[in-house]
Amino acid sequence: MISTIEGKVEEIGDKYVVISAGGVGYSLTVVPKILPILQKNEGSVKLYVYSRINLREGAFELYGFPSREDLALFQTLTSVSGLGPKTAMNVLSTVEPQHLKEAVMNEDPKALRQVSGLGMRTAQRLVVELQGKVDWIASLAGDSRPLAEEQQALEALVALGYSHMQSKEALKDVAKESTGLADRVRRALKLLGQ
Repeated sequence: MISTIEGKVEEIGDKYVVISAGGVGYSLTVVPKILPILQKNEGSVKLYVYSRINLREGAFELYGFPSREDLALFQTLTSVSGLGPKTAMNVLSTVEPQHLKEAVMNEDPKALRQVSGLGMRTAQRLVVELQGKVDWIASLAGDSRPLAEEQQALEALVALGYSHMQSKEALKDVAKESTGLADRVRRALKLLGQ
């Protein structure tokens, strides 16, 4: 199996990237939040890879991650019964690792309902089966704000007409300098308006 790919970025789509390595172009499904990082990188990039053969569709699928920790979290998510790679990627695209950990520790499947393709039963199963498996997430970088506050800020921006992805990126960009929920939304709006 393939564990890492290092090469030049040839093409970037909305949820995939093609990396040229050794004369071969590898198409990897990636989390949309890493696409801006890949676009800025003009040299060689290295992605950690989860590969699998999808017998139903007759395809060899590659999923790319910027760090070993992201790959480990993806593998932890796919270990949950009924949660396939596509749904796991949706979870990683929608929920920050710290918020996933908070939802699991608080036994709050409703906090995960914002994930596309994740029904209530699967969210409940995810919370139950990940108990004790996500304790290491605190070491990952990112925003440590409470999930409820993050969700409120995101919902406020989406209600104002911004896309989920635009809103999430703007909130992430202003996280360090904002002092509270209202200030964070105000700063995100200012950033989105530019």
